[in-house]
Amino acid sequence: MNENPLPIEHRKAISRKGYALLLMALLSLAGCSPSGEARNASSAGSAAEPSTPLPFSESSTIFEIIPDESQARFLIDEIFWGDEKTVFGQTGKVTGQLGVDFADLSTAAAGPIQVNARTLETDNGYRNRAIQNQVLLTRIYEFVTFTPTAVKGLPENSQIGEPLTFQIEGDLTITAYTQPATFEVTAVPLSESRIEGKARTTINRGDFELFVPDATNVAAVAEEVILELDFVATATD
Repeated sequence: MNENPLPIEHRKAISRKGYALLLMALLSLAGCSPSGEARNASSAGSAAEPSTPLPFSESSTIFEIIPDESQARFLIDEIFWGDEKTVFGQTGKVTGQLGVDFADLSTAAAGPIQVNARTLETDNGYRNRAIQNQVLLTRIYEFVTFTPTAVKGLPENSQIGEPLTFQIEGDLTITAYTQPATFEVTAVPLSESRIEGKARTTINRGDFELFVPDATNVAAVAEEVILELDFVATATD
């Protein structure tokens, strides 16, 4: 008795179809498209290494960023349903340290600032999943990291309550790519144990290979992305 009555060409066609379905299922489970996560993951070895973090002076007070009182965000413009819209994503999962001697601001320094990219949220769940799985590849690269290399523009000293405007230069790492970036910072020492401030920079998506997947009703997405940080840091001593 013939256990497989289908002609051999039909059996081959079914086998090919089954293989295609299996491949699609595996890609879905991986949460990526053939041109998304798999592409970037394969190029991870081409990432530039961030520079050595700034050292803290022995005379400096160390301030720790408080996640519950801080917020990192990105802003990017898109054309949705024919209308211009600014999309922003945000998270409070920010860590980092500042080293400050108010009597000698020439020694001011900042350690690596890390943002947990897995916790970034916009106003749309579909967009959140696309950002996590196809843009930032957060299962592989959990953090966006800024490693400061220089602090510029500070006066020699400061007084409590006096706003300070300056720049922090460093290396920004997003997924497998590291590029130089400069944040414009305004900070206010509210007391000898508490500093509040804002930092802002603009990057180009292409410099970090941040390709936005096609989405229904989205006609265009801007090349420039604004990164902002509102921070509160308190003394650890």
